[in-house]
Amino acid sequence: MKMQTLLAATILSSIALTACAGSGYGSNSSDSYDSYDASKTVTIAQADTVVMKVNTSLGEVFATSKGLTLYTFTKDVPGKSNCDGGCAANWPPFTAKKSAKTWGEFTIIERSDGTYQWAYQNQPLYTWVGDKKEGDINGHGVGNVWYAAQVSK
Repeated sequence: MKMQTLLAATILSSIALTACAGSGYGSNSSDSYDSYDASKTVTIAQADTVVMKVNTSLGEVFATSKGLTLYTFTKDVPGKSNCDGGCAANWPPFTAKKSAKTWGEFTIIERSDGTYQWAYQNQPLYTWVGDKKEGDINGHGVGNVWYAAQVSK
């Protein structure tokens, strides 16, 4: 119960910081805390983004605040994305602000174009253009190199 209380306090603090700062967060300015579900919240990094866990046919996977599944790319090396150009058009990087604070297993890497991207266990995270709603895992297994970022047991 103490962990839930700590998580709730962190969420409320982050919301207050965001309101006071008057700025958006994450890679999409239409994201908002008005639509998050605290019961699904896994981590918050200084109000820059919300990562949720969602249930899918694979089990629990990490997802964006909008519920879109996050993926890893086996051709990446730890701490470095190898998905640029056309690849990034189909597999949009899960972007972060340079000033975002890391939390637990979630870290930030710098991409070759100078932007920043969230990583889980040092593996860069992406979404897939073929996913449209929470729980979609249409990108899992594509080319035998793209896999949903599953929640560690």
